[in-house]
Amino acid sequence: MYIIDDKSFYQPDANMVRKQKITLRDVAEMADVSPAAAGNVINGGTGKIRVGAEARKRILEAAKQLNYQPNMAASILRGGQSKLIVVFIDSFASYRTLRLLQEIERVCAGSGYRIITSFSHDNIANMKEDYLMLQRYGVSGFICCAHDYPDLKDQVTELFSGAKNVVFMEKPCVPDMPYVQTSRRKALTAMIGDALQRGYRRFGTMHRFRTAISEQALRKDFIEALRANGLTPEEDLIFEYPQNLPNDPKVRLRLAVDKMILPFRPDFLFIDDAVSTVTLRHMLAQTGTEIAIHGGNGDPLFADIDIPSLDPCYEKTASELLNILLNPERRNERPLIEAKYKKEVYER
Repeated sequence: MYIIDDKSFYQPDANMVRKQKITLRDVAEMADVSPAAAGNVINGGTGKIRVGAEARKRILEAAKQLNYQPNMAASILRGGQSKLIVVFIDSFASYRTLRLLQEIERVCAGSGYRIITSFSHDNIANMKEDYLMLQRYGVSGFICCAHDYPDLKDQVTELFSGAKNVVFMEKPCVPDMPYVQTSRRKALTAMIGDALQRGYRRFGTMHRFRTAISEQALRKDFIEALRANGLTPEEDLIFEYPQNLPNDPKVRLRLAVDKMILPFRPDFLFIDDAVSTVTLRHMLAQTGTEIAIHGGNGDPLFADIDIPSLDPCYEKTASELLNILLNPERRNERPLIEAKYKKEVYER
């Protein structure tokens, strides 16, 4: 028989109460550190308390095990940070940028940070609105992957000039700003050298209109890789999509087939993205044309269609972006992340 007025019936178990509300002191006890040190790592501190790498790791692991939920508002009022990092992404971003976003989220989580993504396309007004609004929430900083807009350089410069908590992915038009740069030159040099040994002689590629900094870099890397192998670049085999062409792979590639591939007959093509590669292979099959194709952005789809791709080292790039953002003394550094060519991948 149950006695519903027995006080013990209503008395909650102490462990149940503890599980319902985990405090910072609980995390500190599990990690064997002071509450101040735990608060510095989890809630963001003023920088007066130094926490070693091992202690930081224990604190983050304890918070994860206990499912500790920090009070963000209280942290900001105490002069801390929100432990939030904003990533600006173009809403038309390619696989390369979206894959990097995954790594940014992963390395941020490993350091106790969460990310917020702000999507826009050719719309600096929206970026400015998000930038100013999120500043008020005490975000720890901004990683900008959406700034390569040739027609909007003045607006981008005005928005970010002099910012102390922004790091860019690839070199921006804004002077004196920190950024992480990537290169495919060494990997392309090795790839083309290997292809030469296998008997290929006519190397081609396709890229978007070169007013964008990223497209200039891709074109330059490819040309320098050819020269490094003793080859003279053939302009007829380096196809540039017209500026106002629709953003449709079929339209772009049909033009490349008609204007470059069929008339000039490359025997080897470098195509950065897998979607274009799949579309092109279908088009070439219809014409009876066989061309060796290699990719560049590490999309798993390349493996599915049995085409090798370079390793862009997304994890290393994301780690450098976060390190520069969180360490002001590194703001003058300009890390260069080289893609990797793995010869064994190509020996099938």
